[in-house]
Amino acid sequence: MKKILILGGSHRDIPLIKAAQELGYFVITLGARDYYIGHRYSDKKYLVDFNDLDAVKKIYKEENIDYILPGCGEESYLNTVALSEALNIGNFDTLEVAKLIHNKWRFKEFCLKHDISTPYGFYYHKELDFKKADFPLVIKPTNLSGGNGVKVVYNSDELQINIQKALTVSDEIFLEKYLKGDLIAYNVFLENQKIIYSFSGADKAYLNPYLVTTAYPISLQKAIETRLKNDIEKLARLLHLKDGMFHLQLIVENNTPYIIDVTRRIPGDLYPDLIEFCDGVQYSKAVVKSYLGCPLKNEFIKTKNEFIIRHVVMADNNGLYKTLYIDNTLKDKIIYRFDIIESETNIDDYLEDKIAILFIQTDKEIDNLHNLIYPIIKKEI
Repeated sequence: MKKILILGGSHRDIPLIKAAQELGYFVITLGARDYYIGHRYSDKKYLVDFNDLDAVKKIYKEENIDYILPGCGEESYLNTVALSEALNIGNFDTLEVAKLIHNKWRFKEFCLKHDISTPYGFYYHKELDFKKADFPLVIKPTNLSGGNGVKVVYNSDELQINIQKALTVSDEIFLEKYLKGDLIAYNVFLENQKIIYSFSGADKAYLNPYLVTTAYPISLQKAIETRLKNDIEKLARLLHLKDGMFHLQLIVENNTPYIIDVTRRIPGDLYPDLIEFCDGVQYSKAVVKSYLGCPLKNEFIKTKNEFIIRHVVMADNNGLYKTLYIDNTLKDKIIYRFDIIESETNIDDYLEDKIAILFIQTDKEIDNLHNLIYPIIKKEI
């Protein structure tokens, strides 16, 4: 049995772990945190930091690994590309291209240079004069994901304060024009630098405006999707992107889609399962096969057209998590529930800590979902 080493082991990596096993591989996860849920699903685990590339290479050699896959994280992806390039295995973009795509400023700079739709932005340095700045602006670190360090500012006082805060989490930041509009996820699969499959979804946040909790499928206007596809395929040609998944976030303003973030690793919190529940495709298997350089067969034949909501449950205060309240109107609509933490676990940071992931089958968006599904928390005294 051939072996796959996944640089990761969190709950976010479970779709790839299971898909690789279903394809017949022995899966080893590698991540220093013993509490990672994904480790429970793999065939073997190593509690090793995947940023220690020498340690990873040693495991690769001792275990006679055939392929290395990235988990759901930027560092994991970049390390996988570096190792695969050094070991001459797998099917990944060049390390230089991977670094460009996963550096938010370098990617934005590339898009602006090549007339690919993205909000106007500029790199931060101490000599910048903000006297004529056009507010509001968005402050962004160049190399962090999940909304870390991101902040919308509306005047020069807020700007100076939040620049200093952002510099505590990243030594490189940039600013971009703030756009009004809903956040949209657009997940595509590339083959010969053409899009062969796409999935568009709404991305909604709860109390933390930069952390997506609720997602569900949406349809884009034809003109908007055409512009978006043209831009993505242009990117694919210019960067010589390899076959495989490409996940983007965008905001539509004045009927124009503006790309604000991209990645070539799977989106988190079981998003691949949302795609599969809605369309009936074999998305995660296709991702695994593309990373390995294996040809696709019938993975993207749609067998469903369902409206499913992926909902990440979070608390509205810190305290001891007791149980999950689910309104009676939704109990029979939940098709899958994944608990991230157990009862009697303490919530220390309610703006970041995730409790459970639910998939709800319905026929439309549910506006007050956080009032229908919520954790019972024993508040701190």
